[in-house]
Amino acid sequence: MKNSQKVLFLFLFILLGHFFCDPVFAEDLTPGIISTPQGGVAQPALITQLSVLAGLAILPFAIMLLTSYVKIVIVLSLLRNALGVQQAPPNQVLNGIALLMTIYVMYPTGLAMYNAASGDIHNNPPQELVSGQSASYMIKVMDSAKEPLRGFLERNTLGKHMASFYQLAYKSFPENYRENLKPNSFIVLIPAFITSQLKTAFEVGVLIYLPFFVIDLVVSNILLAMGMMMLSPLTIALPVKLLLVVMVDGWTLLIQGLVLTFRQ
Repeated sequence: MKNSQKVLFLFLFILLGHFFCDPVFAEDLTPGIISTPQGGVAQPALITQLSVLAGLAILPFAIMLLTSYVKIVIVLSLLRNALGVQQAPPNQVLNGIALLMTIYVMYPTGLAMYNAASGDIHNNPPQELVSGQSASYMIKVMDSAKEPLRGFLERNTLGKHMASFYQLAYKSFPENYRENLKPNSFIVLIPAFITSQLKTAFEVGVLIYLPFFVIDLVVSNILLAMGMMMLSPLTIALPVKLLLVVMVDGWTLLIQGLVLTFRQ
């Protein structure tokens, strides 16, 4: 009986909505066939539209990999794991902190990129987001703004990593691509920068883990000497670790140290 009442109520609701709502016609936004002034037809540049959309989809990954985000988020995650608290702070908070610190670190480089491309940014901006004009506009702006980014990547990339990827590209690339290949080309510089950031992040992680490893070792030996083998060492070590971080203001020291590792 209750189910039949629900069905009847739903039917009446839909019927009333049909009578009292005005008809709404949606515009067809699918890329169909476009008529030309000469009476013919022309197919939209689907490849250009797909290229623009693909570029916008890749943009977040480029922002993460070509900035200080990689090192910061890895070091913060290692500190959380070293403390033994798996969800404090949560992943969203940790990523938010890393993102804000990335904006802080990259502000001079971002400002230099904007100043370098300001003329192209304000010169004839496209009227539509997904069009051939917007694609050429984005390429022109990125070409003007690439030198400050290249300088940041060079200053924060280890020389041996840059030389290694340059030699690898020189051996594996076809001969016609080797002519314009340089050690500071983006195809060489980007992977070298990423591996350099990973290396330095894990070096910092080793230094973070050492004092907490000592605390775990001391607590375990004390509990073993007292015969309290049934008590988990983590139960005693975790408050000691938190007390150590609070007393030395560990989060602030770590973030300040991370910021100072980047060369502007």
